[in-house]
Amino acid sequence: MQSEHETYCVLIVEDDLAQLENLRVALSQQPGLVLEAYQTKTDVQQRFKQQLPDLFIADIILGSDKDAGFDLARELQSYQRPIPIIFLSERQSEFDIMLGHDLGAVDYLPKPVSLAVLQRKVTNILRLTKGSNHAVSQAPSDQTTSQLSGLVIDKPNLKAYWQNQLLALTITELEMLEQFAQQPAGSVISYQQLQAATQGVVERNTINTHICRIRQAFKQHSPNFDQIHNVYGRGYSWRDAN
Repeated sequence: MQSEHETYCVLIVEDDLAQLENLRVALSQQPGLVLEAYQTKTDVQQRFKQQLPDLFIADIILGSDKDAGFDLARELQSYQRPIPIIFLSERQSEFDIMLGHDLGAVDYLPKPVSLAVLQRKVTNILRLTKGSNHAVSQAPSDQTTSQLSGLVIDKPNLKAYWQNQLLALTITELEMLEQFAQQPAGSVISYQQLQAATQGVVERNTINTHICRIRQAFKQHSPNFDQIHNVYGRGYSWRDAN
């Protein structure tokens, strides 16, 4: 993930002390991470004024404040520095997930959180962040895969391209999109495949929300994009444009 001398500051905020300790212990097993753990919105705000993290992991509800994590994300945006955010929350409505993405989330994980999945996400996000800091172009690497015309999945760099344009996707959305790219156009990608691709992070009732986000990422480059279709009761299918 990093060279011998590289370190990354990861700031975690979670009001439940037992859960906070579980998160801290799980991530402390990964080399190169400097972890800072907090329980309150005020403490995090004070820390932001002193030093910004390389990655921010936040519960959304802190104490009686139902939107504390969202508020802290907005505050991070005011510093005008791109800092990846992972939200952890029991709130899984389409509105909350969309809002989390709008506030800069690179992932939105449901509680109870799988610590193994979180470890993987943190590793990937920091690798991606490191890569973007040293990138000289938006060209894909040589190790790309896709059976779909116009779509390229650059898995080593955790990126996807549509007609040579970089798609704005979270890592979870990239994992879902990769399921389409691995099959010929017209194949049905089941709900179970999409869930498995994200290590179970995406719940059955939130798959549509993530698919909507994926479609919107394509529409940023192709306003008439309409290749991802729902297959009633089964999943989704990619259909080439006529």
